[in-house]
Amino acid sequence: DHLLGNAVQHREVQGNESERFLSYFKSRGGITYRQGGIASGFHRHQSTNEPRLFRLKGRHTVRLFEMPSIDWSYISRGDVYLLDLNEVIFIWNGFKSNKYERLQAMQRAKQLRDERGKTNIVIIEDGEEMKMSKDELKLFESKLSLKDKKLNLNETIDDNDDDDKRSDGAHIKLYKCSDESGTLKVTEKKVGPLVKSDLESEDAYIVDNSAYGVWVWVGRRSNPKERREAMRNALGFLQKKRLSKNYKTLFKTWLDLYAQKGLGKTFTKGHIAKVVSTQFDVTTMHSHPQLAAATQMPDDGSGKKEIYRIEQFKMIPYPESMHGIFFAGDSFVIQYTYNDQQHSYTLIYFWLGHHSSQDEQGAAAIGAVELDKKINGTGTIIRVVQDKEPLHFMAMFHGHMIIFKHGKRSGFRNLQYYDENTSENNDTYLLQVRGLSKYDTKAVQVDLRASSLNSNDCFVLFTSQCVYIWCGKGSTGDEREMSKVVASSKSKEPIMVFEGQEKDEFWSHFPSGKEPYASDKRLSEHQSSLTSINDHPARLYEVSNASGRTTAIEIPNFTQADLDEDDVMLLDAWTSIFLWIGKNSNKTEMKDAERIAYDYLRTDPSHRDSDTPIIKTKQMYEPIHFTGFFGPWDRNYWTSKSSYEATKSMLQANNRPEIYAELIREKPKQNILNRATVTKYPYELLLKPADELPEDVNPELREVHLNDDEFLQRFKMTYAEYTSKPVWRQKELKKMAKLF
Repeated sequence: DHLLGNAVQHREVQGNESERFLSYFKSRGGITYRQGGIASGFHRHQSTNEPRLFRLKGRHTVRLFEMPSIDWSYISRGDVYLLDLNEVIFIWNGFKSNKYERLQAMQRAKQLRDERGKTNIVIIEDGEEMKMSKDELKLFESKLSLKDKKLNLNETIDDNDDDDKRSDGAHIKLYKCSDESGTLKVTEKKVGPLVKSDLESEDAYIVDNSAYGVWVWVGRRSNPKERREAMRNALGFLQKKRLSKNYKTLFKTWLDLYAQKGLGKTFTKGHIAKVVSTQFDVTTMHSHPQLAAATQMPDDGSGKKEIYRIEQFKMIPYPESMHGIFFAGDSFVIQYTYNDQQHSYTLIYFWLGHHSSQDEQGAAAIGAVELDKKINGTGTIIRVVQDKEPLHFMAMFHGHMIIFKHGKRSGFRNLQYYDENTSENNDTYLLQVRGLSKYDTKAVQVDLRASSLNSNDCFVLFTSQCVYIWCGKGSTGDEREMSKVVASSKSKEPIMVFEGQEKDEFWSHFPSGKEPYASDKRLSEHQSSLTSINDHPARLYEVSNASGRTTAIEIPNFTQADLDEDDVMLLDAWTSIFLWIGKNSNKTEMKDAERIAYDYLRTDPSHRDSDTPIIKTKQMYEPIHFTGFFGPWDRNYWTSKSSYEATKSMLQANNRPEIYAELIREKPKQNILNRATVTKYPYELLLKPADELPEDVNPELREVHLNDDEFLQRFKMTYAEYTSKPVWRQKELKKMAKLF
């Protein structure tokens, strides 16, 4: 109501979240479900040293489920588990667990280590526990005894795929909610395919697409009762169903009243909402923290930056003249400070280039932790991987963020600095620009070939003589303006070049001259009035027919990294269907790939044309009109990836054996006193000096004389949890409770 009924509401239920919802947590390592509710959960989260056992699920978007306790009865051979002891993370891979989740577990553990700075990672295969070192085994058995494994291990295999699947949508149904007669009625109006003319603005409707999801459409002229009851009735349809990804794709045709036609004006005069705001209202973020959280924009990026580049595993200050310039072969640490109306805050980003070494990435993570220590742990540490930069990260550079392919030592004379390895060949390079404002723009270097161009974007070509801005037919005015900002790094006025109007001089700067490039009509926005581009964005699926029926797991916000070389991937570009064949996909999938694509079209709820072109492409041989949908494309991406065993060895290579010493040290001999039988005393009495304590109280074991409620109040944990802590931690807890 506050938004005048114009907002789209999404209902998400724990354990059944949509893939799009989960994708928002992808860069943070997935979503974690902790034990406890509001009353207990937040208290538990404050104790970072408490051992926890997590079950990991998800091939593309990770879910971590905290187990009620650390016990073999909560462990299954079909899953992967993380035993998090803070200083040490054990990854236990069930014998029948899948390799995708094993890889995800390693990535999640690495992310935790990066955040903490110093954490050992131990990877255990089911049945190979005895291969651990003596100290690793002793520590592991202190939490999960191998003697109990045979007795308590859960042999049940959960075959339920946590990922969202797109199943047969042939039976989509439309229900009308109306109270014309004074009594609310829900009546079935139609069984697929649907068109927008089926909807009337005076009523509310429910679209039931079976397992694909349930939508509520509320007409602008419907009354409040119809609005309320439509949602209530939709909830009645939900029986462990998930939300749809794109409501408009359920309709065979959909025409937006205010949709842009062709290459018309970006803005409509008098229209309520604009794509780009000319001034970022930072005060709104401070007064509405929910908005700041939703946009991940704590401020407008105008705070103070200190940037460091990792050189020889040390943080070296980065010249201010280079701020915004990144290299895929390097890692960087950025300390960003900003103020609101009352306080000062610090964000510490560490940015990891795709081609930076594991050691450099580790040094960047440790460097971020060290910077945080210098400000007494008050900073927020954020891990950022190239191509996954959050909005605020780009906003810090106000449209001047550029990512070059190699390391800094490759040298660029036109970046106004000199390097000993500078080469004349670097005077000409090509940048692909993405973004609509200074808050979301970055430029990425692509191959200096005409084939790198595509009709959907703007590109900036730097040469020793001049700078060109090439504007694709599908680019917007805002993208062109931001390309001018990128081009402003060179003093000369840029030359605007529009697609189709290039002169020979422009093509002469490309070593291979003029070449074909991605100019698919899907990219240049030449769509019929009934199927505009905005209604049908490209969508990527991981396709499988292993269960005997066609299923497609959608991957929202996709990049090249989401293409799985072990599978067949389907890219729905609406005007065509691409089948990408991973080099390790099985023969059956490769053979049946085309049939799978036809099945996909047949079961599409919008009843797609079965004659839609189907294009098969193999890994490493992708055509430009396929790669054009993925933004910057790295031809060497898969050749530089490490194998499972190599990644496993690399993660464990830098483990520090001495970290186990304190963790496996014997606990104090609590059996000196039987806590169940000792006399309990008030907390205030136990605070007295040793010579004033009751005769049966040992001054070194005062805590055993507290009753359960008093102990929980003072120590914020149960006595059993307390005794599971290392000796040094118990001493700290007793000092905090003033019982030491």
